[in-house]
Amino acid sequence: MTAKRMRVFITFLSVILIAGLPGGANAIAPDLDNGPHVKQRRYSKAEARREIWPKPIEEFLAGEFLERSDVVLTRRDWDISSYLIRLATRSPFSHAAMVFTGPQLESGFSDTFIIEAGTGGVDLTSIRDYIDDKSTFIAIKRLKQPWFDMTKRARVRGVLLDKIKASYNYWAIGRIFKNLWFGVQRQVRGKEQTIDAYRRNDWQPPNDFICSGLVQLGYVEAVIEFIKQGKLPITALKEVVFHDVAASRLPDAEGWQYLDEETQKAMTDIFEQQNIVELEAVTPDDLAKSDKLEWLYLIRSGMVYKVSSYEDVLAQTK
Repeated sequence: MTAKRMRVFITFLSVILIAGLPGGANAIAPDLDNGPHVKQRRYSKAEARREIWPKPIEEFLAGEFLERSDVVLTRRDWDISSYLIRLATRSPFSHAAMVFTGPQLESGFSDTFIIEAGTGGVDLTSIRDYIDDKSTFIAIKRLKQPWFDMTKRARVRGVLLDKIKASYNYWAIGRIFKNLWFGVQRQVRGKEQTIDAYRRNDWQPPNDFICSGLVQLGYVEAVIEFIKQGKLPITALKEVVFHDVAASRLPDAEGWQYLDEETQKAMTDIFEQQNIVELEAVTPDDLAKSDKLEWLYLIRSGMVYKVSSYEDVLAQTK
């Protein structure tokens, strides 16, 4: 086993151990900050938190700007499936992931890690490797709700981890074909109908699309759990549905008042079951266009820019 594979293996074991702990606050993970980036300049937190933009990635990370469950949107150049996804969705983004943890979130970590669904299943990657090896640029969005505290953030990422344990064993040529055919079918039939057709034919939809669907399901299922526990109002569910059609099937606050509390809780499961196709069919572009997620940062060529709208992002990515 190579040293790099050993580092990834150790990292994954650490995540599995801390995932079941509330917030992982007391988990002890190995210090993996021993790669080439250790020679980068170190910034004090006070220095890094200065409102000077753009700023180098090391300064940005030292400022602890990221939070658990932040949504990560990327594109990958020189990747055929990435190109086909962007072509099918007419979007600059082809992949979605989530901030899993970092030194400001858990003791024992000295790096920030992203969790994503890849063709091999769970992929936990240092954000530095993500920037250097995988992406032309990265955009960060965040759910901004007063109830979205550290406990809720931790649970969302925990649901996502549970959801993407399964491995994917597509042959390369088969994966490319299915991605291409999915894109063609989506253009003709629409993304929800295409997902449904893939299911009927016992095909898994291309994983590059499923990644954003898993991010969506992470938010929905975590919020449903808290609603059932009486820790969130029923209205919170609509605030985390990023698919416009599915969200339109949920009543506004006034509509829920005619149902008692137990019926409201039961309705959350019914909603997920009846809208699972739409929720799984959420694309990176749906996440990018959702006004329920606030634009925060764009990372490109080792520099981090502050952004506040989709237009800002598009201007920076041209």
